[in-house]
Amino acid sequence: MTMGLARLIGKVFGAVTRSDFAREVASTESAGRFQLVRIVAVVSVAMQFGCAAPPSERPVDPVTEPEWHTPESLEWASEPTLPLLDIGVVSFDPGVSDDDVSPLAAVRRLEGQLLAAELRETLQQSNQWGVVRLLPSVSALTPIALQTRIVFSDGRDLILDVTARDAMGTLWFEQRIARRSTLSEESEQPLGALFNVISNRLLAYWRSLAVLERQRFLDAAGLMYAQSLVPEAFSDMLALTEEGWQLWRLPAEGDPMMARVTRVRNQEYLFCDTVDEQYTLLEDRVGPTYALWRQATLEQAEWLEQYERRASSREVKSSDSEFSRMHAQYAAYRSFRIQEQALFELAEALDNESQPTVLQTEDRVVSLKGTLASQYDTWRELLREIYLLEQGSAAW
Repeated sequence: MTMGLARLIGKVFGAVTRSDFAREVASTESAGRFQLVRIVAVVSVAMQFGCAAPPSERPVDPVTEPEWHTPESLEWASEPTLPLLDIGVVSFDPGVSDDDVSPLAAVRRLEGQLLAAELRETLQQSNQWGVVRLLPSVSALTPIALQTRIVFSDGRDLILDVTARDAMGTLWFEQRIARRSTLSEESEQPLGALFNVISNRLLAYWRSLAVLERQRFLDAAGLMYAQSLVPEAFSDMLALTEEGWQLWRLPAEGDPMMARVTRVRNQEYLFCDTVDEQYTLLEDRVGPTYALWRQATLEQAEWLEQYERRASSREVKSSDSEFSRMHAQYAAYRSFRIQEQALFELAEALDNESQPTVLQTEDRVVSLKGTLASQYDTWRELLREIYLLEQGSAAW
């Protein structure tokens, strides 16, 4: 079936409001078998041709279906690899427009935040790194940043494109993660296990550098952050060329300019720590509902696959009447829709919720509003202004 037809049928079925669906379910309980058959007939069409179609028929990628990966083992260490490498995990690009206010878009944006927290947790569990921070947007705050885009997600299939790029803009690697979950795998491996490959690839790259190269890289990343505040003041120390970055010299020990940069950087860390607390609260609030939605999706998909196998092999017993099969099919779909509706309502509520961030500098209290990304940009601009006021024109 073509994707166009799937979308059309999905739109037709999706036109039924949630209240209509609830009334339909309520009337089923009192109207008996005839009403159930009528409802299941509609549900069966939607399941066969819409978003609940068997995985072999669902369009996963508009170009080609990926090679599904099994999560690999995480390389764990008793002590971090030296020198310590701090990592920034940027909130995932949900792959939907900012103007999209649909429930599915709200779920995707919510999923992007939850998955970013899962990636951060995996990196921390490896014990290979320094501080791993969640960042609302890309910045030179951390020597290396992981940017991820959600290519496809439906509760069962998940496709992510991950890019590792350092503060100087050098690409370390790109990785596509494609996972098709099953109920048995979910009970054995947590969702975060799919990110083991990212930690392992980062580790392989970091270990490929000699210890002196690693330290030189960290020095360059520190200067790159200083340049992001005041490019003119540090342009003669670090240069970016077509061949890559060139570290010409380091600031003198005790340089007052770098001391101010360090203070500003610590204030930016403060914002990220505050954001981290918000992500933790979000995960506590939404994580269980998201997990139930994924489980209901897997149960429905696996039931459909089992039924299709039975039907194709003609093993359906005579006692397995058409009505009983439709009843079971409807029960699976109803469970999925209940969890989906709960996640939609929670995601929409959180999508419209803007939590201010209150931070304190040495001489003022700042309240930031808007999305986390806009708050982060505002805070960074404020820190740059503070640096310039402290430094004065004599700095350059």
